[in-house]
Amino acid sequence: MKTYLSLILRALTLTILSYVFLISTSLYAKENNELIVGADSWAPFRIMEKNSYSGIDFDFINEIEKRYDKKMKVVRTPWARSLINMRNGDTDIMTGVAKREERAKFLHYIEPPYYTCSTVFYVKKGNAHKIKKYEDLKNFLIGQVDNSAYFSPFDTDKNLFKRSVKSEIQLLRMLVANRLEVIIGTDCQVDFDIANMGFQNKIEKALYKPNNNVNLYLTVSKKSKHAKEVDKLSNIVRDIVQEGKVKEFANKYYKQ
Repeated sequence: MKTYLSLILRALTLTILSYVFLISTSLYAKENNELIVGADSWAPFRIMEKNSYSGIDFDFINEIEKRYDKKMKVVRTPWARSLINMRNGDTDIMTGVAKREERAKFLHYIEPPYYTCSTVFYVKKGNAHKIKKYEDLKNFLIGQVDNSAYFSPFDTDKNLFKRSVKSEIQLLRMLVANRLEVIIGTDCQVDFDIANMGFQNKIEKALYKPNNNVNLYLTVSKKSKHAKEVDKLSNIVRDIVQEGKVKEFANKYYKQ
């Protein structure tokens, strides 16, 4: 009788262990087949409404997902928080990231860049002449988005007076309300917001232009378990760019 019970208990134990192993394996496979994408609203690249996400970056991510054979799970977090999560390895991927030396310490920049913008200074209509050269910026309080990278030497220039806020939309409202005289932004995004907000007749670009390109990259956290696959991702991104897919995505939104 004891032997019979012992055999039953042994069989039951083996069954439970097998079940636990299968669950663990399944969870491990799911975990390693899913990448967390940190994102915040940045139209027309990331348009994040209550129940839907759209925009150039999400179309781009969806295209990568098809070719990468891994799931991309978007988690909405503020830009600064997403960068912290990338540094810690809690987030795997971010899009729309400009290349900077400090960020390169914890990010893999996936070559090639998938989009290129330019840095522009915006002022109230009729004030474009007030900023003709870089040195003129010293006469104004300049609005910028927190934790954004624009161009050198502006990013590290401690002789300029700057005020950081959370979004470009907030900057535009402050400019129209005369709470700021100058704001800085990337034209491919700010021009879209100006048109959507109906500010075309209230805001213009300053005469001074840095004439720099701001390349936007897909980035992978160096602490991500997927960091070893950056070469594969680079090949995928290169194919998507060369096929003209990103231009197709952009055309959908800039025509609106």
